[in-house]
Amino acid sequence: MERLEKYEDWARACMHVRCGFCRENCPAYNQLKLDSYAAKGKMTILYHLLRGRLQLDEAIAERVFACTSCGLCDIACGYNQSEAIHEMKSVLYNQGVSLPEGYMKISTKTRDSGNPYSADSHEGATILQSFPEAKLDTADYTLFLGCTQIYREDNEVKSLLHILRAAGISFRLPTEQVCCGSPAYRVGDESQAREQAKKISDLFTRMKSDNILVSCAGCYRMLSNDHDILLNQESKFKIIHAMEFLQELGQNNKLKIRPLNATITYHDPCHLSRHSGIYEAPRQVLSAIPEVKLVEMEWNRKFAKCCGAGGGFRAGKPDDAVAVAAKRVREAEATGASILATACPFCLRNLRDGAESINSKIKVETVESIVARLV
Repeated sequence: MERLEKYEDWARACMHVRCGFCRENCPAYNQLKLDSYAAKGKMTILYHLLRGRLQLDEAIAERVFACTSCGLCDIACGYNQSEAIHEMKSVLYNQGVSLPEGYMKISTKTRDSGNPYSADSHEGATILQSFPEAKLDTADYTLFLGCTQIYREDNEVKSLLHILRAAGISFRLPTEQVCCGSPAYRVGDESQAREQAKKISDLFTRMKSDNILVSCAGCYRMLSNDHDILLNQESKFKIIHAMEFLQELGQNNKLKIRPLNATITYHDPCHLSRHSGIYEAPRQVLSAIPEVKLVEMEWNRKFAKCCGAGGGFRAGKPDDAVAVAAKRVREAEATGASILATACPFCLRNLRDGAESINSKIKVETVESIVARLV
């Protein structure tokens, strides 16, 4: 509980000001309709925990863990509420409180199998080793692929590889699959996340890699920011997101892209946008496609609404996560776009499920998959 004391003054102020700006923007609150699911409600819980008026238990855990870690509450408030909520998750986990089953499975699966899907790590290694770039000893870039890409979205991997090959980029792949630790970290399991961070650091060190190319938004945030916190040291590696890399390829005329007569709207992944500050690169990549018309949803860039999949919310409350995604799809439909593009494999999966749940005709794709079929 001591690690929560630094938030006490703000929690007290949050209760007394009673503004509730965070509430109207919170995907959990908008779906579950109780104040205790909003950031303000969680800060109120935090305050009463510190004052000894509440005890850590399953009911508290259910409220605290019902959070997508999107960080939109931080924008509405001006205070880093998402950090406080993350710390509450870690305290609940470390205190051994019984967590909601779906969230706990993420931790258990990562501890048991090395990834949040309980996939055989040998399967992941086999997939990676099937690509000729895994056999290279040296290259300008090392391409790191996340668990969702390897085990659930192999077509997205093929799209990215196609683009890099078409541009003549010198890159290689690891021969073993290692989870970045983001799923475990978002559900409070800091010790396992730290273990994954060490494995990643050791892997890149053994490969003598300096430039790490990442296309998963969650992996990017983890490798470029959270690993430094977990390992208490500045990273030795330069982490580059695929969107910024594609933007540079376009600016240097490394890709010949065929026209696409389509209207596209772009969904900002929370990990890539609010948490990492990458807003314009994917938009510039899409805008550079001949004949494409790029239109914006009402909520975009740092104000973009969450797809509903993050923070373990999809695992803990799958039906609610899909319902949140459906609302985002409705917002995309309102722009008149025929394609809803994103830059995160996890957003891709949840937005597709959201679109299917409401029989939407909009096509959900990643920026990479769109570019790949045009080069």
